[in-house]
Amino acid sequence: MPSTRSRTLPAPVRALCGSLCRDLARGLCALVWPVACCACGSQTEPPGLCADCAPGLRARPAPRCTICDDRLPAEAPAHRCGRCLARRPRYARAWGLFDYAGPAGDLIRAAKYGRQPAALDALSRAMIGHWPPGLDGEPPSLVIPIPLHIKRRARRGHSPPLRIAAGLCRPLGLRLGRRHLRRVRDTPEQAGLDDSARRRNVRGAFAARRVAGHDVLLVDDAMTTGATVDAAADALLRAGAHRVRVLCAARVERDAR
Repeated sequence: MPSTRSRTLPAPVRALCGSLCRDLARGLCALVWPVACCACGSQTEPPGLCADCAPGLRARPAPRCTICDDRLPAEAPAHRCGRCLARRPRYARAWGLFDYAGPAGDLIRAAKYGRQPAALDALSRAMIGHWPPGLDGEPPSLVIPIPLHIKRRARRGHSPPLRIAAGLCRPLGLRLGRRHLRRVRDTPEQAGLDDSARRRNVRGAFAARRVAGHDVLLVDDAMTTGATVDAAADALLRAGAHRVRVLCAARVERDAR
């Protein structure tokens, strides 16, 4: 019997067909299951924010601490905050791009508690548009999302930091490290705890591997006091990381805590 050879379409044609199919699927889903804007509730296309609310994803105003990125008083020079002067974090630098009190917080809550993980895709795209100059000049060699404990990820069904990190790495050509950092303790939620209690809660909660010599960028969805990313940075440095910097989608401002 003569051999049969399977015919395949050229790669550009396959890519175009795949894009058209995805666009058609999104359109059909929007007709059948209209998506509400995570900020105002009006109907929009997935994911997340309507045209009126999207401009609300603006960079946080200066001055901010040059280490942890917390807001400083308006009259203060751009320098370190009192907390970083008293106890320098283990990470070298952190950036919290948007105010959690605005649309960024709406997107994060929709993903975490509203079972809308696609809302984080809009957040990743906005983060690329506000990429810190310090990361542009010195790009990381490895991007690592803050991991959830296996039990919490099973309950939630997805990992917001991982989704955000993946949404950053693909268009920017950065290397995503999914298994270099793990959470070895199922710590209670940080909400409602003061600074010292937050540090105790996450102390020893992380373990790292295969990071020796890497310039690591830790990615998280939201940052309040920085206790979680500080504990994760400590684990990475103990495992041999050259440097750890932190990028969070949103920062909870001090007066909102």
